Amino acid sequence: MRKSIIGLTAMLFCLCIGSRAEGIGYFFDPSIRFDRAIPSPEAFLGYEIGTRATEHYRIVDYYEKLAALSDKAKLIEIGQTYEHRKLRVLIVSSAENIKKLDTYKAARQQVRSGGKPDTPLIVFLGSTVHGNETSGAEAALLSAYYFVAAENEEVKKELEEAVIFIDPVRNPDGQERFASWVNSNVSLYSDNTSPYDREHTEGYPRGRGNHYWFDLNRDWVTIVHPESKARVAHYQDWLPHAQVDHHEMGANSTLFFEPTDPEGNESRYVPKSNYKLNARFADTYSKAADKIGSFYYTKESFDNKNPNFGSTYPDYNGAVGILVEQGSSRGIRQDSENGPLSFAFTVRNQLVTSIATVDAAYANKGALLDLQQEFFGGKADKASKAFIVGDSYDRSRLEKFVNLLLAHRLEVYENPEDLTVGENKYEKGKSYLIPADQPNRALVGVIFDEAKDYTDPTKLGYGAGFSVVYSTGLTYNTVTGRKRGNRVESLPGQTLPAFGRSEYAYLTDYRDSRSQLLLFALLEKGIPVKAASQPFSIRTDEGVRDYSYGSLLIPVRSQNQTLTPDQLYTELRELSSRTGVEVVSVATGYNLKGVDLGSSAFRAVTPPKALVVTGGNISSTEAGEVWYLFDQKLHYPLTRVDTGTFPRTPLNRFNRIILAGGDYSFLGKQEIEALKGWVRNGGVLITINSASRWAINNGLTSAKLQRAGTDSIQRTPVSDFRRERIPTSIFETKIDLTHPLAFGLTSHKLPVLRESTLFLAPLRGTGAVSVYTDAPLLNGYLPEAAQNNLKGSASILSERQGSGSVVLFAEDPLFRGHWDATTRTLVNAVAFGGLSGGGYW
Repeated sequence: MRKSIIGLTAMLFCLCIGSRAEGIGYFFDPSIRFDRAIPSPEAFLGYEIGTRATEHYRIVDYYEKLAALSDKAKLIEIGQTYEHRKLRVLIVSSAENIKKLDTYKAARQQVRSGGKPDTPLIVFLGSTVHGNETSGAEAALLSAYYFVAAENEEVKKELEEAVIFIDPVRNPDGQERFASWVNSNVSLYSDNTSPYDREHTEGYPRGRGNHYWFDLNRDWVTIVHPESKARVAHYQDWLPHAQVDHHEMGANSTLFFEPTDPEGNESRYVPKSNYKLNARFADTYSKAADKIGSFYYTKESFDNKNPNFGSTYPDYNGAVGILVEQGSSRGIRQDSENGPLSFAFTVRNQLVTSIATVDAAYANKGALLDLQQEFFGGKADKASKAFIVGDSYDRSRLEKFVNLLLAHRLEVYENPEDLTVGENKYEKGKSYLIPADQPNRALVGVIFDEAKDYTDPTKLGYGAGFSVVYSTGLTYNTVTGRKRGNRVESLPGQTLPAFGRSEYAYLTDYRDSRSQLLLFALLEKGIPVKAASQPFSIRTDEGVRDYSYGSLLIPVRSQNQTLTPDQLYTELRELSSRTGVEVVSVATGYNLKGVDLGSSAFRAVTPPKALVVTGGNISSTEAGEVWYLFDQKLHYPLTRVDTGTFPRTPLNRFNRIILAGGDYSFLGKQEIEALKGWVRNGGVLITINSASRWAINNGLTSAKLQRAGTDSIQRTPVSDFRRERIPTSIFETKIDLTHPLAFGLTSHKLPVLRESTLFLAPLRGTGAVSVYTDAPLLNGYLPEAAQNNLKGSASILSERQGSGSVVLFAEDPLFRGHWDATTRTLVNAVAFGGLSGGGYW
């Protein structure tokens, strides 16, 4: 009998996942009464939900209609995407609560001081941060209709006790890209359910990422992109009690909701009471899924430690974060191991869990209030541990990090005195103190995380090292009992000292990060510029100034200078103001110390003509990072060439080629020989991550792979081109500060982030630009056997070949657009790769 019941249930499940939507009744219990003055999504859009992918703009149109018709809804704009799509959030509550939103918003800030403000529950429902995971966005149409139009008493009570924020599409640019793909490839008269059909095999770069192909669900703490900046500001304004983040996974999976696997997937910084609430929410989810006959699972997988997820960021901010993952039809209907999987079925599962989130929050109101008070409560000890962080030369990088902390509403104080901690010096006005013991201790803890005591890699999920401060490359230390200066509420804009017109030359200190922007602006305008390979000192009206490796020299009357002194002065004033970089006028080339300005130690910088390969099985994330670097940070042109076009591309039109991680097997012997010849003739080939392995295996460099003890390294399928990985971890390397790839850096200690098992053997001579130290692990995990092999291996190699060079990065130096510690090295590879004489000096 039991087997018969199980078999019948399985059969019903298969029939269910293959069902087509039959109007609005497919999604809602027939007992629910709806206000007839409010149109359903189906009535407004003109088609049944689940029969096509609804574009972001049409979802917004529907939300505008709801807000116009109902006093229980208000539509707000929190920001815009790169493609200027508005980020809209629908707020739904009782009419009385809607009138008091401004009062509630102000009161929510009392939470930070351990208070219990008199506000309703704040519940965030978020979907489609991965643009091609659209069932959540479709469900957001239906959940908005439900909470606005449903007339059942339980809904009315929930709206009196809660304010619901529905964020339907957290990645509009990617979602529109995917919706266009599905709607333009779907068969109109008959379903093609084959997973190999075009409808279900989205083309490069796919809709997962944003405009620059970034994964926005890795950006909640690092907040690189405008979508994340808007969303974090919105989050911190309201400090919700709960947030659910709706995702999709493979078609053969069912439905997942938290709790995750508790072994190794819970953060040491998050209260245990938070994770206990996961189980309470799961009880509500399971009953909702059981009611409609949907299968699901819990407690088996998914990372609950990485604070950059939409489902974990709340955990580090005193709220319950919930991950929901639904098996995806990746189109309208697709075959799966469980039978044909319809889009409508996936939408319905997302809908019931979305509604259940509000039900669970309402049922656990007291526990959610207690959690926030526990999280933010407790009197801070002003004499306790603090982190001091500073940089005497790179103000731009330091202020970027401080602004990041302020965006999360963390406490930051001025350092009121010069201070030396070990070998590190911190100057007043160029360093800051961040108390470890402050209202949001958890977020401070993970931003400055140094944990490396993990023992079981099978329990780590995808990551173990989440420190943000290491990504900056800034110097920092832990101190106790230090006097604090004024609390920093915001940073004033930089005021650059004026500089006069010179008849001789101008100088710029390359140690400030924004000097890279100035350099590429000069190169794009064709203004001659040189870089110093030796340090020197000059006398100015303000006293002696020291310049380090990479300092920029702009001659006034060089042989290839086409501008008059007046024109050059005008251009430099405009560029200095626009880039925020100080320019200094000099009247003589005779320096007080070190090389003079006419020395051959100053080498002319050639304007790069750069190409990055995209498409095929090239990592869209890593290629997108290169595109983002050039477009957003350097404001410099980059040519993106797809794999199908690259073999017939005239390489002599470019002098830099960048290969992001991926599969380059599309290049045959003839194309590889052409690439070798291009390098010998002066080109600079830059390979990232797994592309470095390909370059070595195909003889583009004499570098060798170093076999590490990887038997105990976790093997996790991440993508087609990364068959092995280690949990995301952070390591220390030592970089040669005299090498052009290190120009502008001031510390030989360079933190790098690593996920792959690619290890480079150091080249003899000067080829090893950066190598791993003897005790490299800074934050995260690596088996002891692998650490023994990792130490002394190369992180960055540069090899001269003929008139050109090959630069190999063992890791991804542009990791997710925020790893400033190593970004400069790749920028330098691009900028200084074509110096006169060929290769690097």
